[in-house]
Amino acid sequence: MKLIRFGDAGGERPGVLLDDGRRLDVSAFGADYDEAFFRSGGVAALREWLAAHAPSCAIVSESVRLGPPIRRPSKIVCIGLNFRDHAVESGMDIPREPVIFFKATSSLAGPNDPVVIPRGGMKLDWEVELAVVIGAAAKYVDARDAERFVAGYVLHNDYSERTFQLERGGQWV
Repeated sequence: MKLIRFGDAGGERPGVLLDDGRRLDVSAFGADYDEAFFRSGGVAALREWLAAHAPSCAIVSESVRLGPPIRRPSKIVCIGLNFRDHAVESGMDIPREPVIFFKATSSLAGPNDPVVIPRGGMKLDWEVELAVVIGAAAKYVDARDAERFVAGYVLHNDYSERTFQLERGGQWV
């Protein structure tokens, strides 16, 4: 089961993509995929609810737009230059410590949504990333315990305007 959100931008509803390829509307479950959902054991509760209610859930057509799979996370934390080839390609030294930066939660888009290019942007670049969805409050977590805080994973296209980032003072947003 994969979590999806579907519908017009800003009005997405929760759904699931089942292993057999069907997309189901699970709005009747009563929760969207936000921080409260993940922190309260929502995935397990949804799985249990779905076992009883899947036959009554509406099918979501393939033609319906998919939005971001998570509703407005509180933060998007990114790690820059997180692999050697990218650092070399960018002409930058491999950092001794992680380069941490944030993205605006309003920058999330669905998989087929248009990308807004900043005015004056001339060198838009993209990278396919694995995004980790943290499902519980965490602070100073030991590496051995980290997986207990992971709610799931999502494929993420990270867009950067390299003119601004590399040629105009190094903005990492």
